[in-house]
Parts: sequence; structure tokens; C-alpha cells
Amino acid sequence: LIGILFALTLVQANVSTAQESVIYEDDWESLSEHTTPQWFRDAKFGIFIHWGVYSVPAFCDTSTYSEWYQYWCDTNAHGGLERRFHEENYGVDFEYHQFAPMFKAEMWNPAKWAELFRRSGARYMVITSKHHDGFCLWPSKVASEVRGYPWNSVETGPGRDLIAELFEACRGEGVRPGLYYSFMEWHNPLYEADKPRYVEEVMFPQVKELIQRYEPEVFWPDGEWDHPDTLWRSPELLAWIYNNASNSEELAVNDRWGRGLRGQVGDYSTTEYGSLGNSSGEGMRPDRPFEECRGIGHSFAFNRAEDYDIYSTRTECIRELIDLVSKGGCLLLDIGPTADGRIPVIMQDRLLAIGRWLEVNGEAIYGTDASPFAATPWGRATCRDDAIYLHVYEWPADDMLHVPGLLSPIRSARVLGGSGSDLEVSGAPGSWTIDLDPEHPAAHATVIRLDIEGAPRIDRSIRPDRDGLIMLTPDSARIKGVDMRVETRDGHRNLGWWSNVDDLASWTVTIPAGRYNIMIEEAIAPGSEGSKIDVKIPGGGSLRHAITESTGSWDQYRLVTLGEFELDSETTGDLVITCSYKHGDAVMNIRSIRIEPING
Repeated sequence: LIGILFALTLVQANVSTAQESVIYEDDWESLSEHTTPQWFRDAKFGIFIHWGVYSVPAFCDTSTYSEWYQYWCDTNAHGGLERRFHEENYGVDFEYHQFAPMFKAEMWNPAKWAELFRRSGARYMVITSKHHDGFCLWPSKVASEVRGYPWNSVETGPGRDLIAELFEACRGEGVRPGLYYSFMEWHNPLYEADKPRYVEEVMFPQVKELIQRYEPEVFWPDGEWDHPDTLWRSPELLAWIYNNASNSEELAVNDRWGRGLRGQVGDYSTTEYGSLGNSSGEGMRPDRPFEECRGIGHSFAFNRAEDYDIYSTRTECIRELIDLVSKGGCLLLDIGPTADGRIPVIMQDRLLAIGRWLEVNGEAIYGTDASPFAATPWGRATCRDDAIYLHVYEWPADDMLHVPGLLSPIRSARVLGGSGSDLEVSGAPGSWTIDLDPEHPAAHATVIRLDIEGAPRIDRSIRPDRDGLIMLTPDSARIKGVDMRVETRDGHRNLGWWSNVDDLASWTVTIPAGRYNIMIEEAIAPGSEGSKIDVKIPGGGSLRHAITESTGSWDQYRLVTLGEFELDSETTGDLVITCSYKHGDAVMNIRSIRIEPING
């Protein structure tokens, strides 16, 4: 009897809990109460998949995305490159929708895909259920009805529910499945004629069908940028999702819900090749995680025009993951399968390389927090509780690794996947040195685990190295503004896209007393010379730099001395670089700013 009463009490408690669960209203304030799932915060690495009808032509200018093939042809983009290719290979009268029967996926094995994702170390995947061309990878009847011809993967092409098969395979491998969905559609007659009706009769039914039928653990809307959330009725749709999804508490939803909303709504923010894109200019909310999406090549969908040099190397892929996690983010790394269902071997190679590295170093990635340091000249850092992980890219020539600004005592240090022996630690709080001599650098990045006393205590200012040089890098900059961002060009990181005069970058530095030169490593393309920048020095006034000539291109750098200054005592504060006048497309690209002591 006691057992029965106890069981009834549990049932009543569960009913009570269900009744007290949050009911979300169709407004952003209410929707912001949805909690980002902990699994997503911990995952750090996912696979993005762009696969559809556009995978048949699989062609575009290598500066852009081949999933936009239809649009490039329609608009005669890139000097007519895609249009000429289309007419020469398929004919002037060949319509885009005629590619659908050619998208057969005859070589596709979802189990092999899922196994590869697991072996890569990815914790989730997101596949394009419908891109901007409107073709659906599930049996969406409305997709075909509104167009008047078969426009889903069951009625034409593969003859299969690609979403269902891949979801089942991924769940079997422990990889959480998610869905990308485009709000807009090219060549959809209802979208072109009456967008509110399209939202009501196509978009809402499709999204609800996807949520209820497949129970995705990530929902990734896109194609929202041309119209406000009021047209898309985004708060209404998202409230329905949160209130009706069977896995609402485990569902992570992104921020792409209407013009200007990126970084402001949803469970997490999304950047794309380092850009927040169509945002309000307010930046990303610090209380939510962010996810960066990018390809292994440049295009998201497979582009046959891309050659070997366009693809990221194994090291670049692994370091991109490390870099994003060190900033508190997550990498959604894209693959573009072929129309017959194969993942190109070079993409498989990169995913497996990431997986091999994570087998050894996964504890320094999964479930970690952002780097506690302002700058780490030898690489990146992540942390968890009382452990700090140093991701070393540049192995010191003398085997002595200096850890800047760590005030916490170090209890032990060892290399993940190394000999297992503790490394010798010397120095004092704020200036620790680790002797790496017993170990050897690992491929891609060597991870050193530091066990410290308590939570990390850090002096986050950037200080001189052993030679007295203060090196300010793009990755350690705090950026404020709309356009400026950190990018990779020719294998190097730089501050680029400085096209808005109000954008600025700053670094917190500690400069000992003495005389110094300030130098900037800059690149300016022809036509953009003539801008003026100002560098504010903590405790030392400011210096103006008038750019009189170009360096030849945005990738050709020169080191320019801006001037000198002197401090009577050690000073800590912000060095800030601003633009007082912009001429041309952008101000400059910056690879580094250097504060060098003048001896004698």
C-alpha cells in the first residue's frame, strides 16, 4: 500500500510539474525566457550539410556559394559566369526545376554519413531541409502543390525521405540531428505574389510538419533578412514551436527570425565566416552562446570549381574549432555532398582529422568555457572549473612556455596525450613558465592541462614579452561597431572589413615606464589610400596616421612606424584605434600593432 501511495504521489508531482511548465507568448520578451539547452552549450562542434537540387550543377564563382546557383543564373552574376556555364552545359531553355530528377542520391548511405559524423567528434548535425530554391528533402505536399510540379525528394529525384533516414542514422550514432529551413523561396509563385499568404499556407505548415514529424534538436531558420519579423510572424511561430515541440527543453533555436534580429533573439547567435551579418548592429548577447558556420571549402554546397588550395587544411580546421571555443563559441563546419550522395574524400579527410585530434584532446573542448586570458601569443586557451587548457600552436624554440597574466598558483601541468609526466613549473603568479623539454609538439595543436588552485584569477592586460615587445593581435582585440571583424586571409589573421568610420578596436595593455615606438602592420588596396586613423595610448596621448599610399592590395602588408611616446610610470589602460576619415572602400587591414621599447 505504501508503495502504491508513493507511486501516486510521483504521478501527481509529474502532472503538477507539467501544468506549471512555461507557456510562451508570441512576443520576444516571453520567448527570451526559453533556456539554451545545456547540451548545446557543451557540444562545441557540429556538422552543417548543404545538399539538394543545386548539388547537380554544383558550380559557381569560387568567391561565393553554389547553393545560390539559380539566383546567380537569374541575375547574370559574376560577369555571367554561371549563366554561360548553364547554357553551354544544359541549354538555353533548360529550367532549374529540371535538375530535380537528376538529383538521385543513388550512392547515398545515411549510415555511413552518421558514422563519419560520430568519428569526427561532432555532437550534432544540421541539414538543409529546404534551401532558398524551395526544394524539400522530405515529402512536403505543399511544396509541389504550390509550384505545380514535383518539388520534394519523395516525389522526384531520390524517391526517399532523406530527412527521416538521416535522422534515424544519426540518432543511432549518438549525433543529435537538426534542421535548416529557409523562410524565403525563389520562383515560388505564391511567395512572389502574396507573401502573407505564403507565410500562412506554405511556411507555417512546413515548419510545423518538420517539428512534429522529425523532432529536431536544432532548428536553424535562414533567408529572413529581407523582411521584418512581423511579415514572417516569427514570434507567433517560435511560440508555437516552444509550446508544442515534444522536446522543447532540449531544442536549440538560432537567431535568424527577421531583418536586424541576428544576435538579439533565439537560443544562440550565429556568425557566418566571422560576420554577424544582418544584425541590428548591437552585437551578440553575452548571456547566449554563439555558433560560427563556415565551409571546409568556401562554398557551403559542393562547388566543382573549387580546387585544392581553396579547401582548409587539417590544421586550419582544427585550429578554427579551437579558436571559436576559446571565444566561447561553437563551430558548425559545413560539408557539401555530391548529387549522388557522396561526401567528397577531401571533406571526409578533414572531418576524420578533427576526430583524431579530439580523441586525445576532447576534454579541452567539450563543455569548456572561453579563454580567461586577454592574449595568448603561442595559441589559444579554454578552461573548466579549476583546469586551464593551453592550446599551443607555436612551440617555443627554447621549450620554455610563458603563461601571461595567470595569478592562480599552478598545482600541476601535463600534456594531453603526452608522456603522462608532470611538467616543471617555475616563476611566480602573473609570470609562470612551463618547461616543455620532456615533451614534443603534437600535430595541429599541443594541449597542456594546468590544474590550478580554485577558479582562474587572471590579469587580462597584455604585457611585454621577454624582449619587452607588446604585440597586439586581431584575435585579442575588442571590436565595437558594425562591419569590422577578424578574418583569415592568406593563412593569417587580420582585422578587416573596416568600412564603417565609427568602428573601432581596443586592447587593454600594461606598459612599463620608458620610451616606445608604435608600429602597425597594415594593408591598403589601391583607391583606399587617404584615410586617417588615430591611436589613443593609455597615459600617453594619441598619434595620428595619415595613409598616403596603398600597399598594393588587401593582402600585401607593410610595417609602418606611427611615432614614439614616453611613460614616466607603469600604466594599465586601453589602447584604442579609431578612424577620423575614411577614403575608398575601407580603411585598412591590420595584422598587428606593436609597442617596442626604445633602448638607450
